[in-house]
Amino acid sequence: MPTLAALAVIVLTASLGNWQLRRAQEKIAFQAQADAALRAAPLLLPAQPADPATLDAQRVVVRGRFEPEHTVFIDNRTHKGIAGFHVVTPMAISGSALHVLVLRGWIPRDPHERTRLPELALPAGQVSVEGLAQAHIPQALELQAAPEPGPQDRIWQNLDYDRFERWSGFRLQRLLVRQLEGPEDGLVRELPAAGADVARHQGYAFQWYALAAATAALWIFLTFFRRRERSAEHS
Repeated sequence: MPTLAALAVIVLTASLGNWQLRRAQEKIAFQAQADAALRAAPLLLPAQPADPATLDAQRVVVRGRFEPEHTVFIDNRTHKGIAGFHVVTPMAISGSALHVLVLRGWIPRDPHERTRLPELALPAGQVSVEGLAQAHIPQALELQAAPEPGPQDRIWQNLDYDRFERWSGFRLQRLLVRQLEGPEDGLVRELPAAGADVARHQGYAFQWYALAAATAALWIFLTFFRRRERSAEHS
């Protein structure tokens, strides 16, 4: 039983170390892809439904009209340790029946009244927005499934395409466009560095490998060295 327990711990911790290294490599690769996309000329977001995978992590330009009455504020998003909102507004794509969600930036929430929403100006009429497209919307941990938002609910814990379509009645291009530049409107527009926490993943991997090595060393000691000591005592 001790041998089986030690083997299970070694396999588990080594697997977790491998997983952390894979996450680090994935983030390094994604950062390289994002850097290349930012150097490239932007692609025009199509008016017809597009395969999200083909535009994921690509620099795009969207032409259309913002729908400010359907702006939502994604709660519990931090910037430099300060709590705030991600501000997301749908844009009606020119010449299309589709809308696309534009992450316009981050803004701190009111420290005295967390549900007080900031008033943010938006350009009227047709505009062009450049941003980095992403197919997957990161989700914050929810202890239980959030109820469907009501018509006037503007503060959301998480954003997903299906829920937004049901709430707004819009048909979405299944991409989130992170706006790169914009007017001086109080929003922070900084792309998160995908490789910023690579060292953290590598550190976790080292800890898991160290635990696996320590378990193996302890098993070897208890199995062989203690056995030799017992044999010496009986001889």
